[in-house]
Amino acid sequence: MKLHRNSLLTAAAIVVVLYVVSLIVGLPTWAGVVLSVVLLVLLAVVWKQPEPPKAVVQVKQAAPAPVVLPDPVFTGPPTRTVVDVRMPSASADFQFSFSAIVQWSTVLSGSRHADLGAVAVDALLKRARALAVGLQVTEEALNQQHLAAILGEPALDDKGQVRCWATEVRLRLPDADHKHLQHLAALHRLEQTTLIERRMEQDKRAYLKDDVFATPGSAAVWWLANHPGDVENALGLLDTLADLSAAANDLPVRRTSVEAIKQPKPTRAELEFTAAVDDLLAPDADAAGRPARVNGTAPRAVEGRASRNGTKPSEEPRDEYREEFYSE
Repeated sequence: MKLHRNSLLTAAAIVVVLYVVSLIVGLPTWAGVVLSVVLLVLLAVVWKQPEPPKAVVQVKQAAPAPVVLPDPVFTGPPTRTVVDVRMPSASADFQFSFSAIVQWSTVLSGSRHADLGAVAVDALLKRARALAVGLQVTEEALNQQHLAAILGEPALDDKGQVRCWATEVRLRLPDADHKHLQHLAALHRLEQTTLIERRMEQDKRAYLKDDVFATPGSAAVWWLANHPGDVENALGLLDTLADLSAAANDLPVRRTSVEAIKQPKPTRAELEFTAAVDDLLAPDADAAGRPARVNGTAPRAVEGRASRNGTKPSEEPRDEYREEFYSE
C-alpha cells in the first residue's frame, strides 16, 4: 500500500500537534502516543489508494488460413427422350400419345448390354403400355398424373441389367381424336335428351288416353279439375269431350243430331237413281219450243201419266215431288 506525500506530511503534523497538546494538558506520554497511532490508522484507511492494475499484454494468434474445398461435381444418370409414342387405351377406337425422359442406372458389373439406354427405354415403355391399356380416354389429366407417379419409381428390367424410371411424363390424346371424342360426347348428350323427351311424351299420351279420356265422364271431371267452378262451359263441352274420348279409344264418334241418325248417308246406287230422275223431270226448253217428231208425226202433249187404275195423277208441283223423294 502506498501513501501520497501530502498524506504523510499531514499525518506527521497531526502527531506533533497531539504530542504538544498532551504536554500542555498534562496527559501522560503514552496517551499522546496512543492518540497518534489511532489517528494515523484512520488516515491510512481514509487515504488508502489502490494500486493501478498492471497492463496485460495480449498476444494475438494468427488466424489459420481457410481451407478452400472444391465444389462437388454431381453427374446425373444417363437419359433418353421418347416423344409421341402410341399407347393403347381402354377404348379400341382411341390411342394415347406418350412422351417422357427415361433415366437409368447400371446394376450388373459383369456382362453388360451394348446399349443400356435401349434396354431402359424398352423396359419403361412396357411398363407404360401395361398401365395405359386400362385408362379411360375421357380422364386425360388424371391419367397423366397417375402414370407419372408410377413411372417415377425406379424398377428393374426383365434381365436385371438396369434400373430405369421416367420424368416429365406426358400422356394425351391427339388433336383429331380429341375433337372426335368431343363430337361423340355431344351426340351422346343429344341422344339422352331425345330419349328423355320421348319418354315424357309417351307418359303424357298414356295419361291422356288411359286416364283423362278413358270415358266421357273422366274427361268431364278432368275439365272441371283444371277449370274449377266453370260448370256452364263444362256442360256445353260434354259433346266435345265425348267425341274426344271416343277418338282417343279408337271408337266411332257419337252422332250428335237426330237428323243425322234418321238420314243415313245414301249409297252410290241411290245417288245415280236420283240423278236419272232429275234428268227425266227437268224441263227441256228446246223440246217445249220445237216438239220432236217421231216417224214424221208430232207427238201429243203429255198432260200427265195415267195410273194403273186409269185415273189421272193429281196435279202436284215438281219441286214438292223432288223434296218428297229426297226425304224418303
